[in-house]
Amino acid sequence: MMTGETQATSDPQPGGREPAPGELALVQGFLNTHWDLRADGTEVLVSGEALAGWLAARGLLPGRHPLGHGDLRRALAVREGLRALAFHNGGRELDRDAIGEMEAASSGARALVGIGPGGPRFEADPDAGLDGAIGGLYAIVGRAMIDGSWQRLKACPGRDCGWAFYDQSRNQSARWCSMKVCGDREKSRAYYHRRSGF
Repeated sequence: MMTGETQATSDPQPGGREPAPGELALVQGFLNTHWDLRADGTEVLVSGEALAGWLAARGLLPGRHPLGHGDLRRALAVREGLRALAFHNGGRELDRDAIGEMEAASSGARALVGIGPGGPRFEADPDAGLDGAIGGLYAIVGRAMIDGSWQRLKACPGRDCGWAFYDQSRNQSARWCSMKVCGDREKSRAYYHRRSGF
């Protein structure tokens, strides 16, 4: 992608789930920066500097590209738009406001297109800063939509969750990031409401 190849990292997953396969794990990791499982469960992308560090560590932002508060706002709008699509993969109604904000925030996204014997290649533009990084993420999403793996990337509907997980089930019926965490909590809430009449 940008500096040769993007680097998908194997971030921890709730409930012992496997991360998304290949480069789609990078998009999954981007979506899950809203809740750091390695630390105290807080937002990872708290500043332009933190965003630049995260993107650079994954090969999406070459060299020293300082990013500011406006870049951070744009990146978070892209993240939440992609999460809205992941919620939609899980059956939730599409959040058109989040999609509109994502489209506005990524209007300058740039990717390079190449054609070869193996078919088309979509890669981030290494000279485009944040627009190139967004282009790189979109290139991954585009390939995943074409090969069908995107439909398996879902966002957990658990209260205060939204964790992006990869549905490995045969019939793509997984709903929760972790049945033991979000699934059991939701079952307990439903049981309480049935018993109490609320």
